[in-house]
Amino acid sequence: MNNKKVSSLKESYETTINIAGKNANLVKRSFLYFILAYVFQGLAFALFFPLLNNIFTSEFSIKKSLFWLGAICILSLVSFFFRWLGSGFQYSKDIVQITHDLRIKLGEKIKTMPLQNLYKYRTGELNSILAQNVDESILHMGIVSGMFFEVLIVPIVIILATFFIDPSMALALLIAIPFAIPVYYWSRKKTKWDKTEGIKAHAKLEADTIEYIQGLPILRAVNQVGENAQNLQKSITNLREVQKKGVFASTLPMIIMNTLIEFLFLFVLVLGTIYITNEEFSIGALIALLIILGRLSEPLANFLAVTGVLDIMEASFKHIRKLLDVKEFFIKEQKQKPKKFNINFENVDFAYEGNTKNSLESLNLKIKDNSLTAIVGPSGSGKTTITKLIMRYDDPQKGLIKIGDVDIRSMKQTTLMSYISVVFQDVYLFDDTILNNIRMGKPKASDEEVLAASKAAFCHEFVSRLPHGYETKVGEIGGSLSGGERQRISIARAILKDAPIVILDEPTSALDTESEVAVQNALDELIKDKTVIVIAHRLSTIAHADNILVAEDGHIKEHGTHQELFNKKDKYYAMFQAQQRVKEWDVKSSIK
Repeated sequence: MNNKKVSSLKESYETTINIAGKNANLVKRSFLYFILAYVFQGLAFALFFPLLNNIFTSEFSIKKSLFWLGAICILSLVSFFFRWLGSGFQYSKDIVQITHDLRIKLGEKIKTMPLQNLYKYRTGELNSILAQNVDESILHMGIVSGMFFEVLIVPIVIILATFFIDPSMALALLIAIPFAIPVYYWSRKKTKWDKTEGIKAHAKLEADTIEYIQGLPILRAVNQVGENAQNLQKSITNLREVQKKGVFASTLPMIIMNTLIEFLFLFVLVLGTIYITNEEFSIGALIALLIILGRLSEPLANFLAVTGVLDIMEASFKHIRKLLDVKEFFIKEQKQKPKKFNINFENVDFAYEGNTKNSLESLNLKIKDNSLTAIVGPSGSGKTTITKLIMRYDDPQKGLIKIGDVDIRSMKQTTLMSYISVVFQDVYLFDDTILNNIRMGKPKASDEEVLAASKAAFCHEFVSRLPHGYETKVGEIGGSLSGGERQRISIARAILKDAPIVILDEPTSALDTESEVAVQNALDELIKDKTVIVIAHRLSTIAHADNILVAEDGHIKEHGTHQELFNKKDKYYAMFQAQQRVKEWDVKSSIK
């Protein structure tokens, strides 16, 4: 627990500048203002020595007292002015802009990073980075930085100034430093563990909470909503244990530091009294010293808590930096746009990260322009991987993928995806109106164009029956609509996009007969004059395909039309016959 390396103040400063990015100069300026403010404040406190020495001396001079009092007031006003300038960073739009810029930067990274890297993160973890971690990384740049500079600079300035006034009192003030430094490092080690593990525990709890809420219908069905929701229960327990250790780790050093300050106060009082008895020190100097110690005791006591904010910042920014450091896709030299939309895989090898076995191996295939190609095969055969690589989910470790004889690595991701429409088996709709969900296919489309796409996808009839028509909100993930209705909206979106390549991930497999007919009619409109790729599970639905690819263990074992493959009586034939036997079994079961 205590093996965490404590970052130096220099490293913390460098991290702060990295977080600020293009606004680094604003942060530096704010820090400079705070430093100047507390230098002048320290000098003002140091002048209490000559002021009170003059007041308690037998040769009291009103003129000298007014001079020192005036000097203290002027230094205090200058300190206030610079502190006001430094604090302006917190209350102006600058710190908000840094927060905004960092979130925009993270958002751009999420939009462009390879999906394989993105899928390593759970939704709750990304939420935690974008919300909690960003705020925690920038928290210290405002008022907290002022508090930090106060407890760091004011004592240093006072001690240095006191050396010129009375070296013996300066030495008395220095007596606590050899004790305070090990307490400080001990505390930082403990709080660094606490902050790092606490952020991890919060992120995991957020991810498990989202997963639990999204899966609640299933959990209710299997009666696992309470104590048996194991993952969520473990996350809650883990956070509790981390917080318990963190409270103990941060409280004990703070108690010791407070005790040390009290000891210093008593030590100075006793030492000063002895000096006064021996006529080596004045009452005024002792009173001034005790006033200064009293003023500094609270911020010094809070020093460990303030420096703990640096650990929060660094632990949060570590998660942000890890996301920002993900390498984006390499874009080769731009070439001309494809004139046709045939798709070729040339000797492609691909393995998912962490897997030693290739999901695709030495894969060669040709998908003709303006044709319907179906990909069939058992689970894990590479069907979905083929479509993912066409959309550049990630780059293959070997080989080329081309659209219209143009390497897809020569295209920007936005350009590549402008050529492709996808209808997934599991449809995702945003918690917005039906109109806006369809319009996502072409954001600048008019209402008339959206309506035409809706009618082509056979959506218009059921949408018209809804209380607010196209202005009806679909709920989170489209939860207020049936599966068939969600599928037709996603097809309307694809029709509106009008991309030359269409990828269908068995969009009718989970639908009832009536919905399947409606969706199939919508698909017929979508795939007209397109290069279409269908991932098929029910072979009867792709008998009319121009080409059927039979995938197995990352290879294409067979290809041809339905009749050609059927006549071969090999893998495709065996799969077709097996599905027919299942159908017959279902019919006989229903008769019984």
